[in-house]
Amino acid sequence: MFNYSCYPTIEVSYKGKEPITVTPSQFKSDKDHEQSPKTLTEATDQSTTQLISHKEVLAMFQISSKATIYKWRQNRGFPDPVTHMPLRWLRSAVEEWKYNVGGFGR
Repeated sequence: MFNYSCYPTIEVSYKGKEPITVTPSQFKSDKDHEQSPKTLTEATDQSTTQLISHKEVLAMFQISSKATIYKWRQNRGFPDPVTHMPLRWLRSAVEEWKYNVGGFGR
């Protein structure tokens, strides 16, 4: 083992001129801040034009369980998610599966 006791001790202190205050970017408007999700739950439930959230997939097929989607992926060729945390699918892939393979009661 290395003996560190032979090194001199140095005392360091930091002094600032004044406290630092952080403000929102001047380039973003108040509307941009209002539209962003406020909680993690809101962020995971949001969908975009290209990606569809787990919650919206459940609503689209009128189901209530992620397990159903998992079984569809195994047995019926439901598309794999493109992100796992949070769960997101390509909207086009889900809609194509819905009209070509999926459907209700098949």
